[in-house]
Amino acid sequence: MIRGGVTTHKPLLEIGGMPATRFVVEKLLSNLSFSQILIVVPTERKDEYEKAMEGIDCEIITQFSPLGTGNAVYVSVKHLSKEIENVYVSFGTQPLIKNETVSGSLEIHKKWGFDFTLATVEMENPYAPLIRDELGNVTGSLETHLDGVDKPEYGETNVGAYWATKRSLESVLVNLHHDLYIENKGKYNTISGELGYPNEMVRGCIDMGLKVGGALIATEEEMLGIKTPENLAAIRKIVGE
Repeated sequence: MIRGGVTTHKPLLEIGGMPATRFVVEKLLSNLSFSQILIVVPTERKDEYEKAMEGIDCEIITQFSPLGTGNAVYVSVKHLSKEIENVYVSFGTQPLIKNETVSGSLEIHKKWGFDFTLATVEMENPYAPLIRDELGNVTGSLETHLDGVDKPEYGETNVGAYWATKRSLESVLVNLHHDLYIENKGKYNTISGELGYPNEMVRGCIDMGLKVGGALIATEEEMLGIKTPENLAAIRKIVGE
C-alpha cells in the first residue's frame, strides 16, 4: 500500500463514503444485533479511530504492539462483558463479508456445539487453507504468510470471519499467549513473531479436545481484503455497485 502511495492506515481507508472499519460495523448492525462491540487498534491511532467511530456504541481498545490478530483478540478478552457467550471476530479491512455469512456461521457454530468456527469457501490457491480428515473433521488450519508454507492449488480457506466461545478464548487463547510470548524479546515464539488467530486457535482447541468447525457457506468475493491499491479499487467498485 505504501509503495502504491497510500499512507492512511488500511482499516481507515474510505469504503462507501466512510472509514472501512466503520463500514464493517455499520453493515453488521444493519440487521444483526450484538451485545458489545470492541475495536482493537494501535495505541498511537486511538484518537483517529475514536473520531472514525463517533456515534457508534463501541469501545476502542489499544494493542501495544502489532503482534497479530491473536494478540489483538487476546488484549480484548478482559474487556468482554459477563453475559457474552460467543464472540465474533473480523477485520476492518474485510468489508465484503456478508451478514448472511456471519449469521449462518453462528447458526452452524451453535447447532454443532463448536468452540471455534471459521466461515470458509473453496477456491484456487487458498491463502489460509483448512485441513480436514477423511471424515470431514477439522484437524488444522494454516496461514500461508505467518506459517511460512506454500499455497495449495485448490482447497478450503477461511474468509476472515470467526466465531469462538468465550470459554475457548479464556482458556485456549490466553494459554497460547502465556506459552508463546517471550517477554524480554517482546514477540511470540512463532515463525513470524506474531500470534495468529485462526491457525493458532484451531491447533490450540484441538490440542485441548475442543470442537472446531468449518462453515463452508462463504463466497470467494468475501475473501477480498484491503491489501493493495488494486484491491482497494476493486472493493470500492463492488460496494458502489
